[in-house]
Amino acid sequence: MKTKMRVLPPLAGAGLLLGMASFSANAEITLLKQDPQAGNPLSRLNFTVGGSIRPQFNMMTGDGDKGSYKRNGFDGGTRFRFAADYYLFDDISWISYYELGVNIPAVFDWDNHYAEGANDTTRRMLYTGLKSKTWGQLTFGQQNSVYYDVVGAKTDIWDYDMVGQAPGNGINGDYDGSYRSRKMLKYKNTFGNADVYASYLFEDGGYPPGNGLRYKRKGGGSLGVDYHLTPDLTWGAAWNYTRAEMRNPGDSDSKTYDQNILGTALSWKPDNWTFSVGGGWYQNFMTTKKVDVHNYFAGDAWGVEYFAGYTIPVGQYALKSVQPYFMGDRIEYVNGRDYQRIDNGVGVSFQLDYGFRVDYEHVFTSSTDDLGDMNLVRLRYDF
Repeated sequence: MKTKMRVLPPLAGAGLLLGMASFSANAEITLLKQDPQAGNPLSRLNFTVGGSIRPQFNMMTGDGDKGSYKRNGFDGGTRFRFAADYYLFDDISWISYYELGVNIPAVFDWDNHYAEGANDTTRRMLYTGLKSKTWGQLTFGQQNSVYYDVVGAKTDIWDYDMVGQAPGNGINGDYDGSYRSRKMLKYKNTFGNADVYASYLFEDGGYPPGNGLRYKRKGGGSLGVDYHLTPDLTWGAAWNYTRAEMRNPGDSDSKTYDQNILGTALSWKPDNWTFSVGGGWYQNFMTTKKVDVHNYFAGDAWGVEYFAGYTIPVGQYALKSVQPYFMGDRIEYVNGRDYQRIDNGVGVSFQLDYGFRVDYEHVFTSSTDDLGDMNLVRLRYDF
């Protein structure tokens, strides 16, 4: 007989999640260290594991999230990582990476702490390929997009973020090429101060957005460059193109879209400061919220994100550092839908010993759909 916990107080839920971390943390754990020796194939393998456990509480003002599982405490992105690097010859290695997302409340059936129908686990990334200091890195599988590596990652550094950037704002970042892209061939190499990226998106299976329609990626590709202007100042720019089809299985009606996202971002980390700003233009990418294959995507939209924080070293009473910060974003449709959203907020992050961390954020929101302001608390254990 299946038993469920009907009530899980927020603090008890957080304690249970954090209590799962029973070993010392603060870095990737090396299970096998590469030290090539003649006649010993296993000595060529470097194998590491890591992860992050993230209980979280989101409390929106007003009645916008009344009764939401997010108020009760939920999983804010727990994941486990496994990486292998096998030395082949000269400076060439065979690399593989797997990242598994785990929704801990869903695994243990903690009612009112996860979305209805949510999966217990999710494949975040899975790819393999070759790495060379001379020739660069070539990988295939589900992995971070070129756009996210070069533009999105620079402002994906607080919790209530990714509202203004392309990854996470299209129909589904795993399929449309903007975020953790499936079936992608990706190349990266360094030339002087520039990291150059290119990728090819293969045709992917259909994705059902839950409204009776089907989205299918037919192909695509992307280009990007990360230029290190100084050791602490990096500028990135990227373009991603996806050719996709929206289809209505009910009447076989369909339309092909050329989706483009073009963006740029700066990251500057002088001394204890962290500054970042990024923005992009999105064509046939943002959804109109209409269940109509001919008007499913808005013609044009744009977004920006920004962050400024200062890290204060402490080094006492199990507290390593404190980082107060200011952050914000804006997303706006030019056509296809009358919508805009502006967020501005403040936050503070407490980095503790042994990989523990506590974040608090308050975000003021002004939007066409009158979203409430957000109070957010996230607990993290990184290893």
